[in-house]
Amino acid sequence: MLDVVPQLPGQSAAAALRETAEVALAADDLGYRRFWIGEQHGVRGVGGAAPAVLAAVLAARTDRIRLGAGGILLTNHQPLVVAEQFAALAAAYPGRIDLGVAEQSTVTPSTAAALAGGARDTFPQRLDDLCGFLRDGTPGRAPVGDVRLSLAGQPPPVFVLADRPASAMTAAARGLPVFLAHHCAAETTPAAMAAYREHFEPTGPKTRPYIAATVGVVAADSDEEAVIRFAEYVRVQTRLAAAGPRATPGELMALLEPPLTGRERGRAERLLDYPGHIVGSRATVAAALGELVVETTADEIMLVPLAFDGLIRSSILRNVAAALTRVVRTVPRSAPPLIATA
Repeated sequence: MLDVVPQLPGQSAAAALRETAEVALAADDLGYRRFWIGEQHGVRGVGGAAPAVLAAVLAARTDRIRLGAGGILLTNHQPLVVAEQFAALAAAYPGRIDLGVAEQSTVTPSTAAALAGGARDTFPQRLDDLCGFLRDGTPGRAPVGDVRLSLAGQPPPVFVLADRPASAMTAAARGLPVFLAHHCAAETTPAAMAAYREHFEPTGPKTRPYIAATVGVVAADSDEEAVIRFAEYVRVQTRLAAAGPRATPGELMALLEPPLTGRERGRAERLLDYPGHIVGSRATVAAALGELVVETTADEIMLVPLAFDGLIRSSILRNVAAALTRVVRTVPRSAPPLIATA
C-alpha cells in the first residue's frame, strides 16, 4: 500500500499517525507485502513529509510487512543522507526496509525555496550517488574515496517511482525495478512501461525487468457503496485543495460540512472513468485488478486506498484481500501470480 498519512482539519498529528499505524497493522495482518509512505510537502490534508522517520515508526509497530518510502524525492535531499538513513533502518529491521525514490513533484514556489531542492535533471546523478553509497557500504567492499557510510550493512533494495517515460528509462539503464505511478499518471503508463522494457540493462540488482504499478482503489460490499465512498473522498480532496492558504482549521471544518455539490458530483463521475482508479464491489475490483495486470504486464500491484479515514482505508484492504483470495482459489495453477501490495 502507498499511504500519505492523511490528516483532516481538526485532527491532531498524533491521531493521524495512529490511524496510519492501524492501517499498517491491518495490512500486515492481511499478508500484504509492502507499506510505503509517500513524500509530499505543502499539501493540505497530507502528513507524509518524512518517509524515513515514519517508516521507522511503523516498522516498530508491525511484524512482517516491508516498510519504506514511496518515494523519497531525491532532488530534495543529499544522496549520502538518504543512504545513511535507510542503511540505519535496514540495520534495525533486516529484510523489512525498501527505498523507493522519485523526482521532485510539483510544489509551490515558497515550498520549493524552503526545501532548496535541485532540478529534475539532477535526479539521474543523485540516483547514481545514492546507489554507490549503499553498494560501497556492503560488507566486503571498500568505500570509494574518503566517504564511509554509517551503519553500513546489507543495503535495502532501491526502487524508482516513475510518473513519465524519462524516469522509467533512468531506472531501466541502471537495472533497477520500477513502480509506475499509474494511480496519478495513468496516461503515461503505456509509454513508460514500453520505455522501461526497451532500455532495461541487466547490469544492476535485477537481471530482468521488474515492473509494478500503483492503482487507486475503493472496494466495498457493493458497487453502489464504493461509489458513495469515492464521491466522499473526491468531495473532501476537492475542498481542501480549493481552500485559501490562510484558512484556519475551524474554517476548513466548516467548509467540509455541506453535502456534495453538483460540480463535485460531476468531478467524481469523471474520475470514476480514470484508468488509474478502480472503484466497486469485491468482485468488480478483483476483475479490474486482473485486467490491469494483463494490460500492464506488471509483476506487482501497489494499492492506493482512496480514503482519508483510516478505518475506511483498512476496510478497503480487507475487501481487496478477500476478493483476491476467492480469485486465487479459482484460477489455474499455471496462471501467473498476482502480487498485491498494501
